[in-house]
Amino acid sequence: MDKFFSPSAVAVIGASPREGSLGGQIITNLRYGYPGKIYPVNPNHKEIQTLPAYASVAEIPGPVDLAIVIVPAPAVCDALEACGAKGIRRVIIESAGFAETGPEGRALQERCLAVARKQGIRIWGPNCMGLVDVPRKFFFTFMHPNIYKDGLISGRISMVVQSGMLSAGFLADLMSERAVGIAKACSIGNKIDIDECDVLEYLIQDEETDAIALYLESIVRGRRFLMLASRCAKPIVLLKGGKSSAGAKAALSHTSSLAGNARLQDSLLQLAGVTIARDFQQMMEVARALAMIGKTPPRCRTAILTFSGGAGILSCDLLEAQGLQVADLSPSTKEELAKVFPEWLPASNPVDMFPAFALNGAVATYDGAFRAVVKDPKVDVLFLHFFVGLYPNYDRLKLFKELADREGKVLILWVIGRRDALRDFKREAQEASIPAHGELFRAVECLAYASRYAPSRKSPALIGKRPAGGLSDRAATLLAREPGRVWDECASKKLLKALGIAVVKEKIVGSQAEALAAAKRLGFPVVLKGLVEGGVHKTEAGLVMLNLASPALLKQSFAVLKKRLRGAGRILIQRQIPSDYELIAGVVRDAQFGPCVMFGLGGIFAELQKDVVFAPAPLSTATAKALIGRISGHKLLSGFRGQAPLDLRSMADILTALGRLAASRPDIDAIDINPLAVYRGKPVAVDATVILREL
Repeated sequence: MDKFFSPSAVAVIGASPREGSLGGQIITNLRYGYPGKIYPVNPNHKEIQTLPAYASVAEIPGPVDLAIVIVPAPAVCDALEACGAKGIRRVIIESAGFAETGPEGRALQERCLAVARKQGIRIWGPNCMGLVDVPRKFFFTFMHPNIYKDGLISGRISMVVQSGMLSAGFLADLMSERAVGIAKACSIGNKIDIDECDVLEYLIQDEETDAIALYLESIVRGRRFLMLASRCAKPIVLLKGGKSSAGAKAALSHTSSLAGNARLQDSLLQLAGVTIARDFQQMMEVARALAMIGKTPPRCRTAILTFSGGAGILSCDLLEAQGLQVADLSPSTKEELAKVFPEWLPASNPVDMFPAFALNGAVATYDGAFRAVVKDPKVDVLFLHFFVGLYPNYDRLKLFKELADREGKVLILWVIGRRDALRDFKREAQEASIPAHGELFRAVECLAYASRYAPSRKSPALIGKRPAGGLSDRAATLLAREPGRVWDECASKKLLKALGIAVVKEKIVGSQAEALAAAKRLGFPVVLKGLVEGGVHKTEAGLVMLNLASPALLKQSFAVLKKRLRGAGRILIQRQIPSDYELIAGVVRDAQFGPCVMFGLGGIFAELQKDVVFAPAPLSTATAKALIGRISGHKLLSGFRGQAPLDLRSMADILTALGRLAASRPDIDAIDINPLAVYRGKPVAVDATVILREL
């Protein structure tokens, strides 16, 4: 990847002298700051922007590390052949007209990839805007030069963006409106070869990058991405596009239905330590906060220093809504504040500084209030509000940052004001490494994200090793023998039992007499279920009879169920076990992330709350236990209202067993255990479905 980011010489295939053309803008951008050799390639010109132009790649006199291609799509394959012959092994294809246009473009893209592989070329793109390195002023892109003429703000956040025009327009917005400093911006387009994993791996090691923000519409190598993220010591913030489509297999099992694209992806990414964003501005401002704030106390006891009583009150509301604390100032701090404020104004938090402006002036008031609060041992965060452009320039941000760092306190800003002064102030805050936000809510939200962020620690791998010994003989025999794609619950639970998972006692019965005899052995009350080949949702079809507490009721229910089955299917009798609550567990196979294990609240909660989480399979016991604690209703599992707490070891064993099965058998498409009844802390599988896939 170094040759993409730090080439010693660049060829531009499709360079143009025409003002406003894409090939011309690439040359203009390269000449802005790139110090290496630039070789325009165009057979129709001898010179482009005072640089010698070459009719072909072969005529370039020196070695070339990187080629930027901006010729029409049908000519790209020939350009790649020429690069291969010249020994150029890194190519950024910024031309469009490939897979994004349909089948013909997709076929052309595949031909280009075949040529590149034959020539040993790595391809970035196509249909992209290349990359930008702001600190070094490297612009390997055709974006309009006006975007950087006003001056881009150098910072330590690097972006990976799948959309080309978005990366350019977004840079302009970040610089002009939000003053977010950027290290590198990478537009990767169709990802024919180089993908987000390649760039992420490079940025993780990049000494100029403190945080990584990504906008992606797909994750090509999902499991590789999870492994990189889980081991990354830098914050990763991801905005995922295309999350609204539901899983196509939703009708077959709760597990697939509950997974959905968005829910499964977000759960896996969060388990890997990725922070999920909802829009572009939030993605970058959260990344900036995580990069600048560093370690944050979880409670974030916050002191608010404001020029407006209303803004102070609203800040309190926002902090508490995010689960953060408004600090209770110590008596010594209040005494110090009293020296700054009028006698009639009692010191409190929020610290409304406006009444003291007339007494001391704005600068002295900010200075005195900040120095008083920053030393308070009961304060973790100082949340400063500024209105700029009306008062004399306030130039003490670096001093405030130094004082806050010395006392081990977090400093964040909310700032509004007149346009030109506002932009200068935000740039000053950026240079002082203080996150400055234009909206109160966004400032508090970013602080909350920072309070929840935990850097990667040395822990067991997120994705465990594939089981060496395979499945037990009993499980392997069942998988080889059982016909059909969708197994009924009796067959499914036989497989679960072979995996060591506790299942309810049950028996297939063919007559009322067999049902009565089985009920006597199992013990009343019992449950009758009608099993139909390929049928999953038995309750909706009226094929489940609960609370059968007597022989008479059992006989009557058996007759009704037999009639409803109309001679098809089987009848299953189970002991009706008591439960304190119900869980759901399962397996789903995702196109991007492979086999995954699911856990959550089950029974009626599975559809009502959809409180489920996922982990890639196979998973370790440590990951399984961490997964259990990630559901929103985890307090229910800890002994709610005197109930026995969930046996974590037993539940973790169930999840790891499912993970081993999913990892070792690619023919397992989904497994659904719902409900997983929990009584006195012990989970037992009451109903289950196994779904096989055609390989």
